[in-house]
Amino acid sequence: MGFIFGFYKSPYNHEILAILKNIVIQVFPIFGIEFSRWFIVNRNKKNKSMILIVVILFILVEINYSVLFNLFSNKENLFKYVCGTIFPLIAQSILYTYLSLKGNYFLPLIYKTLNKLVILLLPILPNLNWFITGSIGILSSVIIYILFQYKFFKERKDKKRDRKQFVEIISYSATIVLSVTLVSFMLGIFKYQPITILSNSMVPCFERGDIVIYKKLKTDELNKISKNSIIIYHIGNQNIAHRVINIIEDNQAVLYQTKGDNNNLADRNLVKIDQIEGVFIFHIKYIGFPTVWLYEYLNNEDNNIQKN
Repeated sequence: MGFIFGFYKSPYNHEILAILKNIVIQVFPIFGIEFSRWFIVNRNKKNKSMILIVVILFILVEINYSVLFNLFSNKENLFKYVCGTIFPLIAQSILYTYLSLKGNYFLPLIYKTLNKLVILLLPILPNLNWFITGSIGILSSVIIYILFQYKFFKERKDKKRDRKQFVEIISYSATIVLSVTLVSFMLGIFKYQPITILSNSMVPCFERGDIVIYKKLKTDELNKISKNSIIIYHIGNQNIAHRVINIIEDNQAVLYQTKGDNNNLADRNLVKIDQIEGVFIFHIKYIGFPTVWLYEYLNNEDNNIQKN
């Protein structure tokens, strides 16, 4: 993963005494946690309510509350933390409880210890964003569960049940990953974001009811927009996707003159850099019509282009 996404230097000190200290602080508690989990679940194997309480309890034990509470003021960062940290914790807690029920505390203990030692001992670590980290955390738990289930049910004669459970697990895991991806995309957390077109001002390039995907620009990219690019920019609460027909430099500031391809006249107002959201990449025809109809039904006249 590091060769794909890059590496960053480990934040941990790798002197011998520092490594031993980190192991004592971060690895030894794993023994107590997993032995306690195993002891409780095996005393209450037939009590489903208690098993659920154990799962929730050990999720709560491993949450970093200082980080969580600091993120409540920023919805985007809170969403990233929940998807990248809390969801994997939930998946892992369910997996560890299941392994404790079917085996013993050594299974989750070994898995968690190896994960922690890798982080503590490696001088460099893969520079993964919240989405990749969350996806790996969830999928690794699902894959281990599937493999263990396959081994467990292989010993049974009921192969149909085997197949059905396998398909269900794959379906559930795929649904979770796709749902998180879709929600993240619609919220604009990725580099690319969709908007729905409500007018025909850019016909024939794209038209009413199309979905436009645009690339959000970094600060250093805003000055590199070229003539004939289609930009998405805002005026107040109104978002517009029009083509740049002229670039004007005024007192060291760059202004963009825009026009809809289907309009006779250029737009009245010049566009400043801080108004620009991104540049057009491609469009998907027709699938934005539900948003258009909802917009028209609510009769919200503040936007010409409504964000999806």
